[in-house]
Amino acid sequence: MNTFNDHIISWEAPEFIQHEKSWLWFAIAVLAAAGFAIWAVLTGNWTLVVAIVVVAALYIWLHGQTPNHLEVKVSKTGIRIGNKEIPYQNMHSFWIIYNPPHVKTLNIKSNSRIYPDLSIDLDEQDPAELRTFLCAHVKEDEGKEENFTDIFIRLLKL
Repeated sequence: MNTFNDHIISWEAPEFIQHEKSWLWFAIAVLAAAGFAIWAVLTGNWTLVVAIVVVAALYIWLHGQTPNHLEVKVSKTGIRIGNKEIPYQNMHSFWIIYNPPHVKTLNIKSNSRIYPDLSIDLDEQDPAELRTFLCAHVKEDEGKEENFTDIFIRLLKL
């Protein structure tokens, strides 16, 4: 019997947040990338030119992707996100950042070196109910706030 299926709390979360962007956002992004590329060419920094082209192409490709919605199940043994199961013994700690409408996330610090931090959108899930349940199983990192990188990405709508 798979105890991850005997969930106490569940909701659906997107794989990533897809921000709406205006034509002005794209115009500024193109001008900034072109400006950096011109500066890199003028200074002979060909590695930067290649990096700008690769990052721009990757962003254009990723921007066309629609995030899949994954089912998140919180059980007595751990958390399942889509097909990925994370037992509580593999979690170092958790924290919830709840600052609607901008940020509503469950954050997990795992013991894994490959994926040490995981952020899961809470959507309409009650953060108080989730916190109460998780505190019985995993250490909470109280008082943690959104880090600079996440704020930067959210404000620039990347």
